[in-house]
Amino acid sequence: MKKSRNAPLLIAIGLAALAVFLYLLAFPGKNSLSSRAYYLDTAGSEGGYQRIICATPSVTEIVFALGSGQRVVGVSDFTFFPSEAKDMTSIGGMINPNKERIIHLQPDLIIFQGKHESLARFSQQSGIPYLSVPIDSLQDIVLAIHTIGQKLGEEARATQLSNTLQTELQALRSKTEGLPAPKVFLTLGHTPGDLSGLMTTGPGTFLHELVELAGGKNLFDDASGLYPQISKEALIMRQPDIIIEVFAEGITPNNQTLLRKDWERLSDMPAVKTGDIHFITDDFLLIPSMRVVQTAKKLIEIIHPESLDEQLDRT
Repeated sequence: MKKSRNAPLLIAIGLAALAVFLYLLAFPGKNSLSSRAYYLDTAGSEGGYQRIICATPSVTEIVFALGSGQRVVGVSDFTFFPSEAKDMTSIGGMINPNKERIIHLQPDLIIFQGKHESLARFSQQSGIPYLSVPIDSLQDIVLAIHTIGQKLGEEARATQLSNTLQTELQALRSKTEGLPAPKVFLTLGHTPGDLSGLMTTGPGTFLHELVELAGGKNLFDDASGLYPQISKEALIMRQPDIIIEVFAEGITPNNQTLLRKDWERLSDMPAVKTGDIHFITDDFLLIPSMRVVQTAKKLIEIIHPESLDEQLDRT
């Protein structure tokens, strides 16, 4: 099923779907790898799965990075990476999976991100083994790589991937350690003409951690909830030094102009006075997988460009 990144309707739906599944990530439980749970249906044999459905983009990226892409028979909507996965059969979005299509694909394992009671129930009723991994934080990504790798019989590759990820993130962190930390407001899906109820990132998320890794101070690092909505008044009170707008599905030049006009209404804020307002549009920005290294680079280029020895790779 081919998915166009340029279609306006898909852009709108994609942003909504991403926002919703970000709220669905965390849930309680037990696991030897972490105090935070991985729910695992124990049916099936370790490593023997040959028809896998990846129900979120982050899971797809991890499975392919583990070298098991040839076993994937279905992916979720808004899967754009790696290129081999873009045109695979889609089972729909996280909030609206097509259960008939899932049955038709005859999977022997479904892997999804976070708590998804309806999909878990459907898998149980259909006799399909499934694995659910919470992926909120950077450490969760590491644990998810190990857990999925173990389930697919790719433990050695999982260890290599997680070690590389942690090494690369630490190398980037070392570039900004000890530098002044400007106050950064990162917002997701700002609608032109509306500065009320802006969504941001709170503590416990990989985006929060990446802002700090890049040498910034998350403006709402004391917020309750992973992805809270905040008022214009709260934003004015906290006076951000840098504003970063995330549009993972892209943004038109006209909308970017309209968004800048919104911020001009708050002319007393430091970020507005200095024009330190940035729009980033890469498809990996909201995907908690190995490509968080690229997100970290993007944030460093904005928050502490002076820390770079040379221009970071933008690819």
